[in-house]
Amino acid sequence: MRGIRPRQQTLRPVQPSMFWRHFASCAPSQNINVQDYVRTLEKLTDSTGLEKVPDRRVAFGRMARQYSYLKMMKRGGCGHEANGIVTTPPGALAVRCWACPDASRNLPSGWDKVPESKAYLYKLMLAFDANFRLKNKLRAGERMDPALTDGLGYFARSGPYKEHIKTLVDEKDVSAL
Repeated sequence: MRGIRPRQQTLRPVQPSMFWRHFASCAPSQNINVQDYVRTLEKLTDSTGLEKVPDRRVAFGRMARQYSYLKMMKRGGCGHEANGIVTTPPGALAVRCWACPDASRNLPSGWDKVPESKAYLYKLMLAFDANFRLKNKLRAGERMDPALTDGLGYFARSGPYKEHIKTLVDEKDVSAL
């Protein structure tokens, strides 16, 4: 008679890309992050916790960032550049706001001749949302977490930005940079 052994039902997909496609479809719609997804896969692999499952969170997270970067380049029209994506100019991945006033696109003729009481209709109004997550930009540093799209989207390139900021702050604030 055989002894009772703990059995582990290991997830063995036909293709490892199966997990990636599943994560890529779940992440935006279900607001799931890499850590939660990998922990779920670990639980599915060994729900008892008797076996040590290798931690693949860092590798999977790196792959998720690279995949998002490549999709962004493709959607920005830079996927088939002749000299590669390194020739993408700064700001090329930023999407223009269709609601923002632009004389060449969405303002009626004579918009600049309206009375001052109606001028607000054609002015650009910028506001900050109090719930935005700029703190997510505070990372360990460029060495530990390099930017993939440095200056290609909505944020300026980090080098010129840091030089510009140094001209605007006093000595106490510079130590924080």
